[in-house]
Amino acid sequence: MIKIKNNMKKNDVIFFLIGIITSVFLTAVDLITKQIIIDNVMFNSEIVVIKNFFSISHVRNSGAAWGIFSSKTDILSIVTIVCSLLVIYFIYASTVNKPIIFCLSSILAGACGNLVERLRISYVTDFLSFNIFGYDFPSFNFADICITVGCFTMLFYVIFIHKKDKPIFREGTLACRFFGE
Repeated sequence: MIKIKNNMKKNDVIFFLIGIITSVFLTAVDLITKQIIIDNVMFNSEIVVIKNFFSISHVRNSGAAWGIFSSKTDILSIVTIVCSLLVIYFIYASTVNKPIIFCLSSILAGACGNLVERLRISYVTDFLSFNIFGYDFPSFNFADICITVGCFTMLFYVIFIHKKDKPIFREGTLACRFFGE
């Protein structure tokens, strides 16, 4: 039997709460920007901001990134809930490493922002559209930015900045044991 000790200190609780509050704030920004688009940009229309490069559009995505798993809202919602719970646990376990908390909070915010829309209206509102060197990049939203920035920042941090003597996860957590720290 695995014995787990909760060695959370006062600062750990504070940083956990900061991570969750950051996530809630970023989720609110995402939902507000989506609602602005829904209220002000007609569905399937676009506002050209920089000709042949960037426009604001109103697109509905019933799938995941690039429209994969289109119309699988129920499955995507369940997977998102499970992953979000894992990320919340990782935020709890990573209170000894502030950059990781930010990355995980950003990922959680993106997941929650898209989840709220999937549960509320069965699709996700995408509105940022780029044409890069003639390629129409799939439209995306602020939640997608949060997930991407969180993942790439964490990857960069772990590969190039993280010092082996500084733990990513708090001692005694399952995450610490699972990742062999």
